[in-house]
Amino acid sequence: MQSKKHMKAVFKEVKDGKQSRVFMQSDVDIPKIDKYSVLVSVKACGLSNSDDKVLKVLYKDQSKTKYPICHEIAGVVVEVGDWVTTVDRGDEVVGLIPLDYGQSGCAEYVRLNEYDVTKKPPDVSFVDAAGCIGDAVKAYTGLHYLGRLTSGDTVLVMDGASSFGAIAIQLAQHWGAKVITTASSDDEVLYLEGLKGQVARVVDLRKTDNAVSGTDFHPAYMIGSGSNNNNNNANNNTGGSACALLPACMQESGGLGIDLVLDNGVTQFAETSYRILVEDTYDHPVPSKHDIVSCLAVGGRWITSKSDLQLDPPHSQMMYMKCASIGFLFEQAWILSSTQQGRYLHILMDIMEKVSSGVIRPNIHHTISFEDVPDALKSLTDKRVGKVVMKMK
Repeated sequence: MQSKKHMKAVFKEVKDGKQSRVFMQSDVDIPKIDKYSVLVSVKACGLSNSDDKVLKVLYKDQSKTKYPICHEIAGVVVEVGDWVTTVDRGDEVVGLIPLDYGQSGCAEYVRLNEYDVTKKPPDVSFVDAAGCIGDAVKAYTGLHYLGRLTSGDTVLVMDGASSFGAIAIQLAQHWGAKVITTASSDDEVLYLEGLKGQVARVVDLRKTDNAVSGTDFHPAYMIGSGSNNNNNNANNNTGGSACALLPACMQESGGLGIDLVLDNGVTQFAETSYRILVEDTYDHPVPSKHDIVSCLAVGGRWITSKSDLQLDPPHSQMMYMKCASIGFLFEQAWILSSTQQGRYLHILMDIMEKVSSGVIRPNIHHTISFEDVPDALKSLTDKRVGKVVMKMK
């Protein structure tokens, strides 16, 4: 280790607010550790795309164009600081790289503080550990800390075949919830069929006939319905669409609504002709905020990953009358703050214990080599089932 001073790492270039390219740099200095940190030889890294807006806010330097990419790693500790007590040289560890460290997970080495990682169980592979840790932290945070999930709740998990969705389904079912999820392709439906014991219903967002004909349900208050609001057009941004989500959710909940919703993106407008913002367009069926708010039960919790979500007054009124709440889910909040590190470490350890015991089964789509990372990231958004993981040779 001492003789090697440089390493390879993958970065992305962002210009004018848009990602222009992903590239591999071969002359990156190997990070030097301090007395509280460890140096990890990366063995696997889960591929993901960080929000460019978040990176711009964190780094503040508007002239900066090179940013780290991918932050979910598993590897072996090769150096430890003098004051490190929780891990030792040779330990196999897993964790998330904080966005403000400026280090890519797709690199030969990363430097982390000891509270950023936890030991990986021997019976869990590097690929499984790196492939699930980021989405598991996100799902754990959304369900337990933000959503306050309790046994008997009815939970809606959007995009259940994604890596995040699959883990959220498994955790929610393990904690005693009834789970409804969505799919928008044949591959997603096929994967979710394998989770029949954990999912009460799969709603295919491509269809409008998910509801059983003849079934009546009457939400207590629903904007955009003829009985409550005659101005249910798109100009008011409250008009309901032909989405099958609402009838399916009401049937499964006995007309009471959903206690907890974990979304994976929503549209601001129900009608596609009014989606003029780039952030409001998707290449697959996505429910609108109207659909989600309409599905909520009294006291329901909506946990969203959409950072720029805005509620209109009619939707706010609807949330108020349901005594419902909304929370924003950003898993990096744990490690961008120096507070609650013990709670974050508990999450990491509990996740690894659940992976080891089979409660969580990582949904890995396929693995790639380190050299193939730049090309793989170009088409990453097309992979809607499972996780793509980089595996070091």
